[in-house]
Amino acid sequence: MKKGAIVLTSNQFQPKQRTQSQIVVKALGRLGRKYQHQIYAVGVTLIVAGQTMPAHAFGLFDPAQIALTCMFGTTGAIGNAAINALPGVINAAITVMLFVYFVASGVKVANALGDGQEVTQMVQQPIGIFFVTLVLFIAQNILFAGVTAAC
Repeated sequence: MKKGAIVLTSNQFQPKQRTQSQIVVKALGRLGRKYQHQIYAVGVTLIVAGQTMPAHAFGLFDPAQIALTCMFGTTGAIGNAAINALPGVINAAITVMLFVYFVASGVKVANALGDGQEVTQMVQQPIGIFFVTLVLFIAQNILFAGVTAAC
């Protein structure tokens, strides 16, 4: 082509062709976005309700919660409801924050995948936080392996 040549192109909109998997992921992303607050509400309710029932209590950092209960359960803290509840509140808060973060990240990634975007940069932080949480989970299980509720 010569320098300064006039080139004619079409200005008609050309829709992007999506694969079947992109269509499915986009639909999941839309559902996730539509019901995101309901997912948060149900998940948070289950986590907090599980924390209030000792037989069903769970959390990512349950051994650390037991160790903190032993630490805060000194003679000065007996009868102080705020201090006695603090380990459970910390455990539930961390679990809730991680749950909300991973749901929000999942919805964001699903929408980006459905749009055909490159998600390499988008998934680095959630994967990093997942591995940091995994390392902390393993470390606290090793550190507090012998700690029981009886202190």
